[in-house]
Amino acid sequence: MGLLWWIWNRVGVVVPYKGGSGVIRTALLVFVGCVLASYAYANFRGLPGSESSPADSGMLRLAGWVGIALIASDGIETRERLQTLLRRVVMAGALMASLGLAQFWTGESLIEWISLPGFAVDSSLSGVEGRGGFIRPQGTAAHPLEYGVVLCMSLPLAISLAMTETKRGMLLRWLPVSVIMFASLLSVSRSALLGVLAGVLVLLPRWPARVRLYAVVAAVGLGVIMYSVVPGMAGTLKGMFLGVADDSSTVSRTNSYAAAFDIAQRSPFVGRGFSTFLPQYLILDNQFLGLLIEVGVLGLAAFLVLVAMSIIIPWTATRRSTDAGLRQLGAAVSASVAAAALTFAFFDGLGFPMSAGLLFMMLGISASLVRSAR
Repeated sequence: MGLLWWIWNRVGVVVPYKGGSGVIRTALLVFVGCVLASYAYANFRGLPGSESSPADSGMLRLAGWVGIALIASDGIETRERLQTLLRRVVMAGALMASLGLAQFWTGESLIEWISLPGFAVDSSLSGVEGRGGFIRPQGTAAHPLEYGVVLCMSLPLAISLAMTETKRGMLLRWLPVSVIMFASLLSVSRSALLGVLAGVLVLLPRWPARVRLYAVVAAVGLGVIMYSVVPGMAGTLKGMFLGVADDSSTVSRTNSYAAAFDIAQRSPFVGRGFSTFLPQYLILDNQFLGLLIEVGVLGLAAFLVLVAMSIIIPWTATRRSTDAGLRQLGAAVSASVAAAALTFAFFDGLGFPMSAGLLFMMLGISASLVRSAR
């Protein structure tokens, strides 16, 4: 519906796209072209019944992602509207984090408490997983890793809005930051913590020295609180990183690399077809390897360029701005995309609706921000 809305709005209208926003849109359309080529090739060679339906639904999901990205790119006409949207993303992330914290403390999913007319609770998603003796919360996501992506993508936005929107109350600005950050620490997920670290590292160069000092103090304070309130969590997190070589999930990922490259060589340029490499064939837990198999070298390269441009261009477009708020906003959008890109190396993010939808929305927001900066 979003894509159709965008097409209807653009029929017969000449819209000039200059500078970075045009580059991001072009990169998006090139990626779409590569996915369509892989879909055409897959149908040309013939698909078994088990892959035909996933391939078709993959095209529908792609249309949805592109619709979200294009509406975000072209439909946000002012910086005020952009900040309003980002504020709502932060609110959603804070609510997700709050639910995750409640799941961590209670050991219950709590999803069954949410009752919507016409909907039923999926019993396969209503449980909670454990790791290192602690509950792995997942909010309303389908998997704890998807939950972690939502947190690490919304955290840079929350920090930047808290720093720049000084007219709002201190509690309203910094409470979402605290909740999301604390939930990330208690997510019992290496991927989420690495995503948080990537986002902060992208933000760091734009912060004044005083703010960096405050950030160090805040991080130490959160660590002390976690150590005091959740005994054993610090040791669990330490073991997750120091014992990564012996971790079963890490071993499973690394062992699948050779097989993945072997499969990719059978159709190296356009791949075997988007969404046709089913989980029962091989568990990759790496979206980039999945794209290499499904859309080939061309599709993977197009996706990497799209993500890279959505990180670099908002950063460079706002670097010389005299508006400190706009510079922080540009860094936040870049950091959000960078955090998602890093986590996609540890799970198949495009296979989950929240992580995929949020990423493509941020890609569109990157183009919109560049136009606002200009």
